[in-house]
Amino acid sequence: MNQKRMSVLSGLLYLSLVFFGPIALLILPSQFDVVDINLFAKNHIGLLLLWILVDLIIIGIEIMLSIYLYRLFKTYSIKLSTYAFIFRLAVVLVMVVNTTFLVITLANNGSNADNYIPLHQTGTYIWQLCFSVHVFLLGLIVVKHNPSLWRYLGMVLLIGSFGYLVDAIIALGNIDNPILNIMSGMLLIFITIGEIGTSIGLLMNKIVMTSLIVRSHEK
Repeated sequence: MNQKRMSVLSGLLYLSLVFFGPIALLILPSQFDVVDINLFAKNHIGLLLLWILVDLIIIGIEIMLSIYLYRLFKTYSIKLSTYAFIFRLAVVLVMVVNTTFLVITLANNGSNADNYIPLHQTGTYIWQLCFSVHVFLLGLIVVKHNPSLWRYLGMVLLIGSFGYLVDAIIALGNIDNPILNIMSGMLLIFITIGEIGTSIGLLMNKIVMTSLIVRSHEK
């Protein structure tokens, strides 16, 4: 597969996450935010099945993106691209564990939803920690090696990466701090712009352009 086609496919995969991401991370989890989660899960097995299906789709997309992004960005920097690849695979690993929690809940007809669905949510914040590093590394690669105006997208990614980090810290640490909450909300703007911008840049083949490549001397 040539570089241009790989870039376009990566952009399409990124855009697909804009659709599936909110379903798996916001819409479906919110449905299980009820008083008696076990009873709700038992009566809504279809929702569990849908959640598992969407999670599996996202895992497939993430695996493909991990490979494509590594192949694209290693042209700029093998070292940074390898690190970014590792951290995105770490995200996939945690997602697989999360999906396993849902499968266990389904296998028990929802009777243990109160144990495993909260674990799924905790896992989401754990992979956000890994993803924040991945996004930071991608931003760093673009800023350092893309001489076009698209390097400013790299700056947005650098800033936005801290949004995932702060959000995860607030949740995992059970922190109720107004300043951190405001900071998280502001960084969310950069995250959104960065993710959509990355999709567009890849679709237009502007982030990794053969004519603009500054080849790394790293081995």
